[in-house]
Parts: sequence; C-alpha cells; structure tokens
Amino acid sequence: MQSQNAISMLSSPGVKYGLLGGAVVVFYFLILYFIKADLFLSPLLQWGSMGFYLLFMWQAAKVDGSLHEAPRDFRTILRTPFITFLIINLCYWLFYYALHLYDPALLQTEMAMELKGLKTQIEAGIGDPQQGNILRERMLELEKSMQSTAKQPLGPIINRMFIGAIGGFGLSAGLAAIFRSKA
Repeated sequence: MQSQNAISMLSSPGVKYGLLGGAVVVFYFLILYFIKADLFLSPLLQWGSMGFYLLFMWQAAKVDGSLHEAPRDFRTILRTPFITFLIINLCYWLFYYALHLYDPALLQTEMAMELKGLKTQIEAGIGDPQQGNILRERMLELEKSMQSTAKQPLGPIINRMFIGAIGGFGLSAGLAAIFRSKA
C-alpha cells in the first residue's frame, strides 16, 4: 500500500515536473560552471533560470488542470505549481551547496564579486552616511572572510531557500490566478 502511495505521489504533475525542472536547472548551471565559474555566479543568468521554473510550473499546472475536469478553487490550483517550484528550488540549492563544497574557490570568487559591487556603490556615492557605514562594515567582513579558508556554511543556503519559497509562492499564486480565470 505504501509503495503504491509513493508511486502515485511521484506520478503527480507537481512532483514529476518538479524533478524534471530540477534536473534541467542543475544541468543549466552545470554547463555555466564548466564554461566559466563567473557565469555560474552571474546574477543575470541566475535570475534567468526563473524562466525554467516558470515553464515547468506552467506545464505542471496545465497537466494537473487537465486531470481534474471539475472547477477547482484557487488553493487547489495553487498547490501543483508551488510543489513544482519547491522541488526545482530544492534541487538548485542542493546543487549550489554541493558545488561550493566541491570547489571552495567558488566561495572566494563570490565574495570578491560582492566586494567589488560594494566598492562600486560606495564610489558612486551613497548619500546616506548610515548606509555608507553599513556597506563599509560589510566590506570589512568580506575582506576578513576572504583571508580564511572557510567552507560554504549551510545556514545561509537554507535561509535563501526559504526566502525563495516565498517568491515561489507568489509566482504560483500568479499562475493559479491565470488558470482560475481561464476556468
């Protein structure tokens, strides 16, 4: 009975498209990493991967909708794309963490990019002295961290994953609203 429940759960559109989307996103970032590590860390390409998330969330919601002919409420429609997002996001963050463990220099590169961005902001002029002090303190923290050989901590990864889930809920709500309006 339990194996039948596990099989039916894996065949649900949210899980199916979540795993498929997770594999695509990991493959995308793996290609970027092997081309050049800086591409993997590029904010533009990081945010660009949301296209994959949306594509698989849309497809999962569409398939789920075709499986249920009766009109459904907003919460029920929302569930499938949100599950899809969570699984894709979990795959991404597990890959991200594993890659940082595999290549500790990636963390150094990431901190150097952040430090460069902070310096650019300060040179451009902040305007608010308090904000300038906060940025300078962050620069000192980064410079100190760059001198150590610390590994990627898991805490910030989990934090970003949960913050991402909030955004994923928003995307799922938008998709659910679109699908609800079509019904």
